[in-house]
Amino acid sequence: MFRKALTAALLIFALAISPSASYFTSHADEGMWLPDALDKLPLAQLKKRGFELKPEDVYSTSKASLKDAIVQISIGGTGSFVSPDGLILTNHHVAFSAITRASSTERDYINNGFLASARGEEIAAQGYTISILQDFKDVTAEVAAVVKPEMTPEERQRALATKQQEVARAALAGRDKEGIRTQVVEASGGYQYYLYTYLTLRDIRLVYAPPKSIGYFGGDPDNFEWPRHCGDFSFLRAYVGPDGKPAAFSKDNVPFKPKKFLTINAAGIKEGDFAMVMGHPGSTFRHRESYSVEFRQNIQLPDQIAQWRKQIEMLTKIGEKNPAQKIRLADTIFGLSNSLKSYEGAVAGLKRMNLVARKRAEETEMKKWIEGNAAAKAKYGQVLPQLESLYGDLSAFSSTQNALGQLLESGDLLSALQFAYGRAVDREKPANQRIPQFSDAFLPQATAQLSGGWGERQLEQEAEALADALADVANLPANSKVAAIEQLFVGKTGDERRKAEAELAQQAVSNPKYKSFDEVKKLLTASAADLRALNDPAVKLAIAAFDAKAPLDQKQAQVLNNVTKIRPLYVAAMQEFRQATKGMTYYPDANFTLRFTYGEVKGYKPRDAVTYDYQTSLRGVLEKDTGEDPFAVPTKLKDLAQKKDYAGYVEPRLNDVPVAFLATTDITGGNSGSPIMNGRGEIIGLVFDGNYEGLGGDYAFDLSLNRTLSVDIRYVLFLTEKFGGAGYLLNEMQIKRTKAMAASK
Repeated sequence: MFRKALTAALLIFALAISPSASYFTSHADEGMWLPDALDKLPLAQLKKRGFELKPEDVYSTSKASLKDAIVQISIGGTGSFVSPDGLILTNHHVAFSAITRASSTERDYINNGFLASARGEEIAAQGYTISILQDFKDVTAEVAAVVKPEMTPEERQRALATKQQEVARAALAGRDKEGIRTQVVEASGGYQYYLYTYLTLRDIRLVYAPPKSIGYFGGDPDNFEWPRHCGDFSFLRAYVGPDGKPAAFSKDNVPFKPKKFLTINAAGIKEGDFAMVMGHPGSTFRHRESYSVEFRQNIQLPDQIAQWRKQIEMLTKIGEKNPAQKIRLADTIFGLSNSLKSYEGAVAGLKRMNLVARKRAEETEMKKWIEGNAAAKAKYGQVLPQLESLYGDLSAFSSTQNALGQLLESGDLLSALQFAYGRAVDREKPANQRIPQFSDAFLPQATAQLSGGWGERQLEQEAEALADALADVANLPANSKVAAIEQLFVGKTGDERRKAEAELAQQAVSNPKYKSFDEVKKLLTASAADLRALNDPAVKLAIAAFDAKAPLDQKQAQVLNNVTKIRPLYVAAMQEFRQATKGMTYYPDANFTLRFTYGEVKGYKPRDAVTYDYQTSLRGVLEKDTGEDPFAVPTKLKDLAQKKDYAGYVEPRLNDVPVAFLATTDITGGNSGSPIMNGRGEIIGLVFDGNYEGLGGDYAFDLSLNRTLSVDIRYVLFLTEKFGGAGYLLNEMQIKRTKAMAASK
C-alpha cells in the first residue's frame, strides 16, 4: 500500500534533507508533471497513444477541468469525485483510519465492512478533511528576495520560512476565506516556490467500505507484490452547510456539488492502452546527490527499518493479549507494516540499481563540465565538495543520535520524562532561543497527549522495548559510545550486560509511583535541578539520554541548515549541466501537490525466466484462499463466484471478473486512491500500490520495472453491487459500458 506512516520527527528530518528536483530522461513515461505543464510533453505522440484531451481539460482556472475532480485526503492519500453529489472513490487503506475510529467490539467495521443503505446512515470519517486545488502560481522571486548574502544558514532558513507564511497569508486578503487554505510549497530544493490555494471541506463521511478480508486481501505478504487480488477501495462523501459553504459535521449539512466529477468507464482495458493518473504523490528524490543517497541507503533507512520492526512486534504482542487494544492498534500496525516494507524495498532497489555509483559517475561528468566553464565554476565550483563534507559529518553521528532517540521514545514513561526534562532545560534558555513545543501555552495539550491511555500501559512490553533500546546503545561502535549510559553498566559485557539492562528497564518502567499519571504531571513543571536531584532510575536514564542527544540534535540542525543553503545551487548546477549536455526537460520532484503522469497498461519481467501478465482475476482470489487471515475469502464472494453471478463485469480475455492491472504510470506514496484514467479522462481503475521491484522509483525511474498497481473499476463495481449490496451508489454515477454489458444488466 502506498500510504506511508512516518513519525513526526522522521518526517521533518526527511523533508529537511530532501532535494526535490528531478529531470525528464530517456524514459517516455517518466515524470510527475505539474498539471499546467502539459505543453512541455510530446502531445502529438500522446495523441497517437490515445490521449484525447486538451491541456485545459486537465488543468484550468476558468472552466471545470480534471483538477476539480481530484481531492487531496488529509491522512495522506488521493480521491476523486464520481458523482454530482460529492461521492468520493478512494482506497480502502486510505479510508482505514476512519473505519478503525468508527469501530468497536460491538461494531466491527474492520472485519465486517460498513454500508450506509441511505445517506442518513453515512457516518463521520473522524479526523478527515479533503482539499480541492483552486489554483497555483510561481512565487519564487517574491520569496527568494528575502535572502541576503551575509545571512547565516540559520538566518536564511528563518527568513524564507517567515516569507512563505507572509505570502500565504497575503493571498487570502480580499477573498471569501471560508474553507480556503493557502500554502507556499518549496520545490527543487529551494530553487522554486509555489503558492497553492485549496478549498478544504471538513464534513467527510464514510459511505461504503468492504471488509478487510477484501480491502486488504493478501495483507502484508502481498503488500507491494504482484500478482495482487485485493479490492482496495471505499466510498466517502463530502458535505457542506445548507448555504453551500464548508462546515463542520451537522445533520443539516447537504452533499457537496463538485465543479467536475469523473465518468466511470467499465468497457474494459487491454495491454498497450493509454493510461494516466492525477493525484497527490508524496515525496520523490530523483536527483539527490550521491552523498545523500548513500546516507539514506546505508544509515537512515536501515535505522528506521530496525525501529519499525521492533514497534510492530511490541504492538502485535499487546493486541494478542487484549482484543479491545487489538482493534485500536490495527491502524497503527497497518501503517507501520506498510512503511516497513516500503523502506525495505527502497533499500533493495537502491542497491539493485547501484544508484550511488551511477550518481557518482554523473557527478564526475558534471565536475568536468563545471571546470570547463568559467561562469559555472564561479557559481558551482564548491557545491559538490561542500555537500560531500556535510554528509560525512552527518554520517559520523547519526546512528548514535537515532539510538538515543529510540531509547527516549521506547515507551510512555520515558517519552513523558524526556518531555519533562526538555521543558525544564528549555526554561533555562534566553526567551528568544526557547522551543515553542516546550512552552507553557503548549503544556495542556502535551499533558493530554501524554496522559491519554496511561492506565492501559503495557508494562511488560514497555520494559522489553527499553531493554532493546539499551542494547542498541551498547552496540554502538567504540568511538560512538554514550559515556553517561556506559557508566550505568561499568564492568558488564555480553549476557551479564543484557541481564543488567533488562533489570534496569524493568525497575524503571514498573516503579509503582508511576501507576497513575499524577506523579508524572508534577514533573512536567519541575526545574532541571530538581529532576537531576531525584534518585529515580527512569528519570536518571531519561536525563542521561537527553543530555547525550541534545548536542547531536544541535549539530544535525547546523548540518541541515548548511545543506539547505547549498541545495539550490546544486539543483541549478545539475539543471544547467543536463540541459546543456543532454537536452533534458525539468520537472519538480513530488511534494504532495497535484501531479499528472501517463503511461500504458503493461506487464513486466521481474527476474530471469519470469513474466507477469498485466491482469489478475477473481479466479486468482479463490486460488489464494486459505480460510485464514490474510487469505480468507468471504463466503459470499465464493458463492458469487460459484454461481458466476457477475454478469456485466466479465473480461472476455479472462472469461472472469478482472481484479487488478498494471501500468507504467509514474507514481509514489500519496497516489493511493488516485484515479487511473483512459485518454478521455474516464476512470478505468483505482491506484493502490506500486510493485516491490519498483520501490527504488522514488530515486530513479526504471521503465522496465516500475509499475502502478490498480484495482480494475469493474471489480470495484462488481463488489459494490453484488457483494456489498450498495448497488444504489451506481445509480448516481455516470458509467460507460459495452452494449453486451448493458444488455446483461
